[in-house]
Amino acid sequence: MKLSGDKDGLEELKYIKDNKLFYLKFLLKEAQTNTDHKTIFKGRNLEKYILIYDKIKDEFIVKKEG
Repeated sequence: MKLSGDKDGLEELKYIKDNKLFYLKFLLKEAQTNTDHKTIFKGRNLEKYILIYDKIKDEFIVKKEG
């Protein structure tokens, strides 16, 4: 499994990993099982990010919403 994309979004995921591991697992599973393979989460600065799962590459991509 690989993570790539927006640097700020990746930093937020690292923060979530260190402080709310259960929530990170939920986000990853949500992106994998959603019909459009996307989920949205908010960072500490309340900015929204989109976590996209590329099923073919088995890769997660983080983008800023908007």
